[in-house]
Amino acid sequence: MARLIPLNGLIGGEFSLWHVQNSGDTRVGRNGLFLTTSLKMINNIINFCLFQVGWFVCILGAAWNYTYVAIIISIGILFLHLYLTDKNANDIKLSAIAATFGFSFDGIMQFNNMIIYNNPGVPYPFTPIWIVILWILFAITLNHSLAWLKGRTSLAMLFGLMGGPLVYLAGEKLMAVTIANPNTLIVLAIGWAFITPLLISFGEKK
Repeated sequence: MARLIPLNGLIGGEFSLWHVQNSGDTRVGRNGLFLTTSLKMINNIINFCLFQVGWFVCILGAAWNYTYVAIIISIGILFLHLYLTDKNANDIKLSAIAATFGFSFDGIMQFNNMIIYNNPGVPYPFTPIWIVILWILFAITLNHSLAWLKGRTSLAMLFGLMGGPLVYLAGEKLMAVTIANPNTLIVLAIGWAFITPLLISFGEKK
């Protein structure tokens, strides 16, 4: 006898999609697995797109002096992500940890005159809110569109080593930040190489 089990929260809420387990009809079982995989892929694509939109909103908001508008929109994106996912508790925990890391790491970079944030929106030397939100946006990808990095520490380190500096360089090109020290990119690369797998490890803990 086939047993029907609901697939909860692959994109959000409870779907009216059912997966057949222990079914004698292998064709139905395969279709259910295909639908599950497809929905997970859609979820990851949506997650990646939300991150990209949030990133551009924060960066362009800082560059064009619409910092607080960008913050409001980005917070809306974060709530939308939580609405669309089934990993709320883990994502919220990871977001809080990432916000702490971001506030500290970017604050140290700013305090040591390695990075200048255009339109920070808060008094010096506090880390700009939009930077902290960018860290949170990154965190919500780790259980979803970047989940393939889990269990691959070396790859996660390489991802942070290369991706970290490139993101800041892109921010500088869009006039949201200024890299003020020639050693900044080295510090960013080393910092992100360790922070990325560390954040992923926190995401793996229940």
